[in-house]
Amino acid sequence: MVFKPFTHLARQSFTKAFTHGYAQSVVAASQSYASTTPFNQLAAQPAKFSRTTQLQNAFSNASSSSGAGAKTSQGGSGNGDLGLAAYYAAWQNAQQTGDDSDWTQFEFKRRIGWKPSAEEADNVNEDRAASDLTPPHPTKAAVNEDVSAQVEAAVAREIQIQEEQAQAEEAALGTEASVEPTVEEVAVSEGVSEATQIASDRVVQLVSSKNFAEIPAAFETLLRDGFTPTVGAYNALLLAAIRLHPDAAQAIPKALDVYSDMLRRRVIPDEDTYETLVQLLVTRAHDIIKAKEALEQERVRFGGMEEPGKFMLQSSELERDLLAEDTSLSIAVKLFDTATARHDRLVFPLEMYRHLIIACAKEGKVEDMIRIYAHMESQKMTPHATIFPSMITAFASTGDLKSAVECYNEYRGLAVSDDSGIFSIVQRQDGQVYAALIRAYLSCGKEEGAIQFLDRIRSSFDEVIEGRQDRWSAVEAVIIEDALVQHSLNAGDYSKALEQAKNQLHDETRNQAISRICIAAADAGDLPTASEAYDSLPTAPDVRQNPAISLMALQVRRGDVSAARSLWIMLNTVGQATPDLVQPTAMYTVALLKSGNVEEGLHQARHMFKRIRSAAQDQPAAVANPIREQITESLHLFGRILMQSTAVLSPQSSMTLLWSMLENGGLVSPLAEHAVANLGPIGISQLKAADLTLALQVQAGMLVSSGSMLFDVAHPVRFAHMLDVALSSALPLDLHTTGLVDQAVAKLFVSRPDVVKKWQDYLEAGSQTSVSPSQMFLSSERQSPVSMAETSITTPSAAPELFDPYAHATDFRGSAIIAEELEKTSGRAETHLNDALARLNNMRRIGRHPRYITYAKLITAAAKAGRMTLAHDIHNMARTDVPLDMNFSVVKYGWVSILDAMVAACLTLGDRKLAAQYHQELLTLGSAPSANTFGLYITTLKESTKTFDEATEALKVFHRAVAEGVEPTSFLYNALIGKLGKARRIDDCLAYFAEMRANNVRPTSVTYGTIVNALCRVSDERFAEEMFEEMESMPNYKPRPAPYNSMIQYFLNTKRDISKVLAYYERMQTRNIQPTLHTYKLLIDAHASLEPVNMAAAEAVLESMKAAGHQPDAVHYASLVHAKGCVLHDLAGAREVFDTVISDHRVRLQPCLYQALFESMVANRRVTDTEEVVQNMLARRVEMTAYIANTLIHGWAAEGNVTKAKAIYDSIGIQKREPSTYEAMTRAFLSADDRASAATIVQEMMSRGYPSAVAGKIVDLIGGASSSL
Repeated sequence: MVFKPFTHLARQSFTKAFTHGYAQSVVAASQSYASTTPFNQLAAQPAKFSRTTQLQNAFSNASSSSGAGAKTSQGGSGNGDLGLAAYYAAWQNAQQTGDDSDWTQFEFKRRIGWKPSAEEADNVNEDRAASDLTPPHPTKAAVNEDVSAQVEAAVAREIQIQEEQAQAEEAALGTEASVEPTVEEVAVSEGVSEATQIASDRVVQLVSSKNFAEIPAAFETLLRDGFTPTVGAYNALLLAAIRLHPDAAQAIPKALDVYSDMLRRRVIPDEDTYETLVQLLVTRAHDIIKAKEALEQERVRFGGMEEPGKFMLQSSELERDLLAEDTSLSIAVKLFDTATARHDRLVFPLEMYRHLIIACAKEGKVEDMIRIYAHMESQKMTPHATIFPSMITAFASTGDLKSAVECYNEYRGLAVSDDSGIFSIVQRQDGQVYAALIRAYLSCGKEEGAIQFLDRIRSSFDEVIEGRQDRWSAVEAVIIEDALVQHSLNAGDYSKALEQAKNQLHDETRNQAISRICIAAADAGDLPTASEAYDSLPTAPDVRQNPAISLMALQVRRGDVSAARSLWIMLNTVGQATPDLVQPTAMYTVALLKSGNVEEGLHQARHMFKRIRSAAQDQPAAVANPIREQITESLHLFGRILMQSTAVLSPQSSMTLLWSMLENGGLVSPLAEHAVANLGPIGISQLKAADLTLALQVQAGMLVSSGSMLFDVAHPVRFAHMLDVALSSALPLDLHTTGLVDQAVAKLFVSRPDVVKKWQDYLEAGSQTSVSPSQMFLSSERQSPVSMAETSITTPSAAPELFDPYAHATDFRGSAIIAEELEKTSGRAETHLNDALARLNNMRRIGRHPRYITYAKLITAAAKAGRMTLAHDIHNMARTDVPLDMNFSVVKYGWVSILDAMVAACLTLGDRKLAAQYHQELLTLGSAPSANTFGLYITTLKESTKTFDEATEALKVFHRAVAEGVEPTSFLYNALIGKLGKARRIDDCLAYFAEMRANNVRPTSVTYGTIVNALCRVSDERFAEEMFEEMESMPNYKPRPAPYNSMIQYFLNTKRDISKVLAYYERMQTRNIQPTLHTYKLLIDAHASLEPVNMAAAEAVLESMKAAGHQPDAVHYASLVHAKGCVLHDLAGAREVFDTVISDHRVRLQPCLYQALFESMVANRRVTDTEEVVQNMLARRVEMTAYIANTLIHGWAAEGNVTKAKAIYDSIGIQKREPSTYEAMTRAFLSADDRASAATIVQEMMSRGYPSAVAGKIVDLIGGASSSL
C-alpha cells in the first residue's frame, strides 16, 4: 500500500487478531484444526464418530438455525455441532429473549496461554495507543461489542478443548509420531479412501451436469452407504442448497446447516467452501442494505399518519425489525477471515472482493474493509474501480480524511499505470472517484481543499488533445452531481443543491439530479425547494412520477390536501400504476377521509387499487400477492380512520368501500359492518341493482351471524327494508342471494311479518319454474371445494366471501410463500415441508395465522410425506387459530377445504375409518369431499382390504360422489377407469371414458394410459394401438412413460414380440421421455426372456442405467437371476449374480431378488438348497412374501414333500396369504391325494370373502377331478 493511514489500520487489525492467538471468527471455533498449523493434528486421526451416522436431512432447518433451538443443538455429546449455525443461534436467542444461558455454556474458564515477543508486544502497545487517538467508528460492531467478546470467549474455549485433545493423543502415540506421515498426508491417505472418493465424485458430477435437484438425495445415499463425504461432495451440496433456493434469505440457513454438518464430520473446508459461503452471505448483506434504505424512505415519506415516527403500514414496521436483526455481513467477514487465515494462497473472485468491500464500507466496518482490501492486494488481484468511491466515503464518514486521500492516491497510481498500457484496474471510474474525494473534503469541513483538488483535476485535462471538451464534460457532470450536489443534499442544503444542478448540469443528467433533489427536499420537508425542483422538471409523466409522489406526500403531511390533489390527478390519470403507488394512494385517501371528503377518498382509492392490480395481473404470485396484502392493510387503515372519526358514510361511500374490499379478495369484519351500518332507508332505495344485491347479501349474512348483532341492533330493520325494496322492484336474485335471504328471513317473523309474507309469495311464485327456490337454496349451500374454487367473487351474482372474523390476523404474504414452498418441484419434498412449517411457526409466534387453504395444503404435504401425526397437529392448529364458526360463511367454506384435506390425508395413509369421520363432518357443513378426494377413496382401495371386488367398490364410490353433488374430475374418472381396467371390465372402462368426454372433462395422458393398460390386459392389441395413437396426437399431450411401459409390457408378457418392445422403447426416446426404473426392468426381461435371448444386451441395459445416473435396484438384478436360472437353466450363473448383488452394500435387498433365486432353484429341481437361502433371507430381515411362499410350496410339492410345503404356508400367516397362496397349497395337498386337508385350505380361503370370480377357480379344484401340478 502507498498510503500510511490505510496500512496503519490494516496493521492494527492484523496485530489484534494475532495477539489473541486464534481467529476472530465464530467459524474458526468449530473447525478441527489449530491456528498454528495448517490442520489440527486431531484432523489426522481416524474419525471417532460412527460411519453410519447420517445427515438426516441435507437441507432441513437444524435446531441450531434458530434462537429457540439453540439449546437443543447443544444437547448430547460434547462433540456436538459448535459450528457457525449454533453460535449464530445462541447469539440471536440472547439478543431476542435476554436469556444468555445458551451463551454462558460456551464460555471458558481461562484463556489460552500465549506470550508475544518483546518486539511484538511493543507493536501491540503502539497500535493500541494509536487506536486510542482514532475517532470512534459509528458501526454496528461497536454496538455489539459485548456480544463479540462472548463469541471470542466461545472460540477460545473450543480451541482449548481441541488442543487438550490433541496433546492427549500425541502423548499416547509416543515416539512413533515422528515417523508417521504429515497431517496433510494422513488426512488425504486415511481420511479419503478410494471408495469414498468414487462415491463422492458421483455427487460432484451432478454439479457439472447442473442436476442440482438430485444432489441432496445422492448425498444422503452416500451417507447411508457408510461413507464420509469429501469436501468436494459437501461443496456440491452447498451449491445445491443455494441453487434450489434462489432467495438468499432462504438459502443461508440451508448453507449453514451443510457447513455445520461438514465440521461435525471433521471434513476440512477448502477454498471453494468459503468462497461459496461468503458470496452467499455478502449477496444477502447487499439486499439487506437496500431493503433498509427503502424502508426508511417509506417511514419518512408516508409515516406518521396515525402516530408520529411510525410506519403507515404495520407490516413495514415488522419487516424493519426483522432486517435489523440480520447479521449476514458480520458472518461473511468472519468467514473471510477464517478462510484467509487457513488458506494462505486463497484468492477470492474479484466480484466477491468488490461486494464485500462495498458492503463493509456502507455499513461502516472500516477495519474489515481495509483488511479485505489488503488481502486482495497481497494476492495481486487487479482491483475493481467501483470499490474506491465507497472506501473513500467510508473513511470520510469517520473523519479520517488522510486515509481517504491516500485511498485516492492508490487509485491514481493504478490509473496512471493503466494509462501506460499496463492493465491495473477494472472498469475505470475516474469521475466517481474524483467526486468521492471532493465529497470527503467537503464532509470533513475542508472546502478549500476540495476546490484546490477540483482545480487540479480541471487543469489536468489541459494536456488532453483528442476530445478534450467531451471528456471533461462527462467527468465534470459526474463530479457536480455526485460530489457537489450530493454533498449539499447530505448537508441538508437543498436549495444550494438545486442551484448547482440547474446552473451546472445539462440534459438527462440535469433531470436526474433535479429529480433526486425534489425527492430529498420533499422527504425533508423543504416545500419551496421541492416545488421549485418539481417545476423545473420536464412534464413527461415518467420523469415526474417519483418526484410527484414525494411532493404529494409532503403536502399531505403538511395538511394541505388541495395542493396534494393536483399532484394526485397527475398520478391517477397519466402516471404508471406501479406497486409503488399503493402507499401514496393510501396516504392520500387517509388525508381525504380526515378532511371530510370521504366519498372522494374511497372512490379514488378503489380506482387506483384496481389499476394497480390490473397492471400486475400477469405477474407471478410472489409479486401480485404482496400488492393485494398491502391493499388489504390499507383498507384496514381506512376503516380505523373512519370509525375513529365517527364520520357518516353516504350510500355511495358505503358501497365503494364494500366493492373495494370485494375486488381485492373478500370482505372483512368489522369494516364491512361499518359500511352497511351507514346505509339508511333513503340510501337503500336509491341503490343500483348491483349495489342492492351486494348490500342484501352482506346484510343477510350479518343478520344470520349472531356476533354481528352486538355491533348494530338495527340489522333486522335494515334487512327488512332492503328485502322489501328488492322484492318491490322485482330485483332478480341469484342462487346464493336466495339462500342467504331464506336463512335471514326467519329473524323477521315477529318484527316484520309483512316482509316474511312477501318472501314466501316470492318463493311460491318461483316454485312454478323448473328449479324451485328450495332446490336453488340447497344447490347454493352444498358445494364441493372444486365448485367453490370456480365461483367468482367479483360480481354480485356470485357468492362473495362475506365476513372473516379472523382476517385481521391472516398473513396473506406468508401464506403465499408457504404455498410456493410446498409447490416447488425441485429438491426434496420433505425439505420444502420443513421450510413451510418453519414459516408457519414463525407466523404463529407473532400472533398471526395463514389462510384456510394454506392449512389444507400443509395437511396434504404432511400426508404425502407419511407424517400423519403432523397432519393432525396442523389440523389442531387450525382449530385453535381459526375455530369453525357456522355463523360466518367464509369460515365455513374455509373449513370445507381443511376437512377435505384431512379426509384425503387419512385415505393416503390408510386410515379409512378416520376419513369417514371427517367425511361426515363435511356433510354436516352441507358440503362434500372434493372430486379428487373421492378419487383417493378409489385409488386407496387396495390398501384398505384385499377381500372384495375393487372394481365394484370403485363404482360405488363414484356413484356416491355424484349423489353428494360432486362434479367428477379427470382424476376421479382416471381412478375409476384404472380399477375397472385392472378387473378387465373393458366395456365399463370405455363407457366411462365416453361419459367423461360427454361431460366435457378432457381426458389426460393418464386417462389414455389407463385405457391402453386396460386394453393390454384383455389383449385387445388393435384397439390399444389405436388409443395409443390418439393419445400421442392430442394437442395438449404431456408425454409420460406409463403408457409406453404398458405397451412394452404387453408385447413382453402377452405377445412376446421383441421387435415391438424395442419399437415402443424407440418411440419413448424419440419423444425425449426418460425411461423409468420399471422401463429398464422390462427391457432387461425382454432381452433375457424373448427369443432370441440376448443376455449381453440385458446386462448392457444395467450399464445404460448407470450411465444415465440411475443405480440399479434389486428388481433389475432379479430379472437377470430369473433369466439365467429359469430361461437358460444356468443355476450357477444365476447364483453368481445373486451373490454379487447381496455383497454390494449399494443395493437394498428386496424380496423379489430372493424370489428370482428360489424360482431358479425350483426350475432346476434344487428346492432342497432353498432352506439355507431362506435362513439367510430372514437373517437379513427380508420379508417372506406370499409370492415367495407360493414358489416354495410348488417346489416342495413337486418333490413330494407336502410337510415342508405346509410349513412354508404356515410361516407367512393368514393376513399375508393371497388367493394364489391358497391355490398353491390346495394343489399341493391334492397332489398327495389329501383332499381333506385341501378342503380345509379352501374353507379358510372362503372365509376371507374373496370375490366369487376369484374364489370359484380354487373351489373347482376340490370339486372336480384331481389336478396335478
